[in-house]
Amino acid sequence: MTATADRDHAAAVLAAAGVGLAGILAGLVVVTVAAALVGAALAEGTPTRAAVLTVAQYAGVLAVAGLYLAGVERPRSFLRLARPTVRDLAWAVGGVVVLFGTLAAATYLLEQLGLSLTDHAVAESAERDPAVLLPLIPLSVVLTGPIEELLYRGVVQTRLQQAFSTAPAVLVAAAIFSLVHVPAYGVGAAGGSLATTLGVLFVLGALLGALYEHTGNLVVPAVAHGVYNAVTFGVEYLELTGVL
Repeated sequence: MTATADRDHAAAVLAAAGVGLAGILAGLVVVTVAAALVGAALAEGTPTRAAVLTVAQYAGVLAVAGLYLAGVERPRSFLRLARPTVRDLAWAVGGVVVLFGTLAAATYLLEQLGLSLTDHAVAESAERDPAVLLPLIPLSVVLTGPIEELLYRGVVQTRLQQAFSTAPAVLVAAAIFSLVHVPAYGVGAAGGSLATTLGVLFVLGALLGALYEHTGNLVVPAVAHGVYNAVTFGVEYLELTGVL
């Protein structure tokens, strides 16, 4: 490998990591501003506040993705975005099944090793009022899944693929995807449980990245990711309300 290739790889990783970090930071900034604006009007821990702050967060993430694409003048084909076919939808459904199967297997393995996963930051609010989870179910499908996949697979992974082959691009993008979730899972978490959680997120991110590369359509991992999150919040709501 030449020195020029090494520099190209390093530049690609730094650029991708920078975009990924900018996305999470922009989301946090917009959430902070939104929380200050609605603080008096919407009580802490209410479903409406959760919905407003979620929309605010992903508006920030979307802005970063949009600014990157506009700033570097990427063609529309850069994102590999197309109307999904029946085959694409089948892969999306299969992706959801694989994601949950992987999570179940990872959870079982970690339990056997005496390790644990940390909860998402929303869990504390949900324990006080499970209704907080309800708006997050549809928002997962229309905002969280599509916008995270737009940034971390559509922009970050595709940018990496310009310098690496497919497999390294998928893995590095998955690592960035995992690390940007530290604010969502790291509050009050023990170091060990946070590390195992990030490891699981890395695997799930790699699966979404592989799904994107296999189908060549960003809609597929976006749907799989959104439905996965929605089902997760839905099941948690049913458990907290005693239905399950």
